[in-house]
Amino acid sequence: MDIRQLSIHYHDEQDRILFRINSSTGEEIHLWLTRRMAIRLWPLINQVANDHLAIPVGARTDGSVDLTALSPHSRAVLAHARQEEAVQNADFSTPYQDTSTRRPLGDAPLLVTEVNLTPKPEGVMQMHFREQLEDDATTRGFQLELQADLVFAVIRLLGKALEQSQWNILPVSIAPVVASEAVDEMDFAPDAARPTYLN
Repeated sequence: MDIRQLSIHYHDEQDRILFRINSSTGEEIHLWLTRRMAIRLWPLINQVANDHLAIPVGARTDGSVDLTALSPHSRAVLAHARQEEAVQNADFSTPYQDTSTRRPLGDAPLLVTEVNLTPKPEGVMQMHFREQLEDDATTRGFQLELQADLVFAVIRLLGKALEQSQWNILPVSIAPVVASEAVDEMDFAPDAARPTYLN
């Protein structure tokens, strides 16, 4: 699925986080993330990002630093810097377009009961979401392959949704995306508006 837009938002009445993903081909997938699943996913996605995506593909050193032997703290700092860069290059101003009529997994959001994260070569993370309910013999699921910038954007959006949830999963402070602005969606289309900066 070639992601065009992504929205991650906490829904108070459901006490769940709703992921909405629409593709450049007009398909849309919705999924629910419960508190129990968020408790498992949040540290895992951050750990995979720190371990496998903190150092950009093709990064070189002058020989004074061994990039393969960086400490966990150094990797976390680099991952945070890459997250900030990804957020600066993303479009937060375009509203999520929920007009798609093609939902390959059906109209009801997938209730995530299992998430598998697999780092791939070239700075890609594979995310496999699965729904297996005890009272239902059918299993639904889908898989995404996300470039590092998109993974860091997902982390930022998920962090904001977790803040809104007040589930107390996060550390005390999460750096704001934009000062005093709550952000819960991004547009990744090639023609999407990008922020501008003046020096």
